[in-house]
Amino acid sequence: MENNQELIRLEQFVDTLLNKYNDLKARFHALEATLSERDTECAGLKDEISDLQGQRSEVGSRVVGLLGRIEQWEAEQDEGSAPTKEDEGRQGSLFETGDENQGDEDKG
Repeated sequence: MENNQELIRLEQFVDTLLNKYNDLKARFHALEATLSERDTECAGLKDEISDLQGQRSEVGSRVVGLLGRIEQWEAEQDEGSAPTKEDEGRQGSLFETGDENQGDEDKG
């Protein structure tokens, strides 16, 4: 009778172990799937970062080009006859800071 009790306890213990093993195995597969999804997402985000860095570099180059053209235009304007305040008008003061224009407004 005592052996029967021990066998029943052993069977219950083995059943518990098998159930826990199956639970752990299911959690493992779920974590593997999550990891795979995150790896895919991470690769996509790395590609997006690379694309955005390329775009930023291109925009930076274009801005540098525009600034060069503006500087060239300003140099060409300086080489010509110096315009008087009356000739300068609104377009001549496009690249001046607000502080420089305030003095003219205060006079008027």
